[in-house]
Amino acid sequence: MKKNGTFFLSVIAADSLRAGVWNPYAYREEMQSETLEHFASVQKVQGRSYRVATPKHSPIEYRHIHRGTIPVFTLELASGTSSERVPIIGEGCLLFGTMRAYLGNAIVTPKASWLGETAPLFFPVKSEFVHVTPKDGLTYFWWAFLQSPRFLQSLPIGSGGTRPRLDRDLLLRTPVEVPIKSVREKIHRALSGCAERAWRDYVVAEELLNSTIR
Repeated sequence: MKKNGTFFLSVIAADSLRAGVWNPYAYREEMQSETLEHFASVQKVQGRSYRVATPKHSPIEYRHIHRGTIPVFTLELASGTSSERVPIIGEGCLLFGTMRAYLGNAIVTPKASWLGETAPLFFPVKSEFVHVTPKDGLTYFWWAFLQSPRFLQSLPIGSGGTRPRLDRDLLLRTPVEVPIKSVREKIHRALSGCAERAWRDYVVAEELLNSTIR
């Protein structure tokens, strides 16, 4: 059976050949030239540990994060007087969970004024997060974007045996497609306002419960 078609033959000089490295995610890079690295830096919070004596709050863990796109999380009051060496982050920091089972767990630490506290305020972190720092400063836009199905479906499978984790470098190479900066700014302002109101309400509710039924 004869098939119609064309073919071509290229002759390339040996000194023009370049060695390559196999990349299973090359197709993503070809389809989308911009990656998360274009928009943000990522650091491991485990690399910044300090000794905290009697912190006001317990270290933030995955269990403190609520389901759904909610701008607040549970701030659990610390119990006991023992000191613990844990990573520390400041106000307005965007954290993203790296364990495969918890991808999409993202939080932004609140400002001290939202909690009725004096700045600067620091939060201990115990679980495995990375600190994502947006280059445009629009933290709450990126908080929402990192939880979006489109972004989560683009993430590579983690590695590490029974508890696979997402590697920092693979996270940075994840392709992203985001709206223009003016749109991102509008979303950030709206979500930041929601977060401030939610945290202020959270404090009022906690104080009411602590003074009446706890």
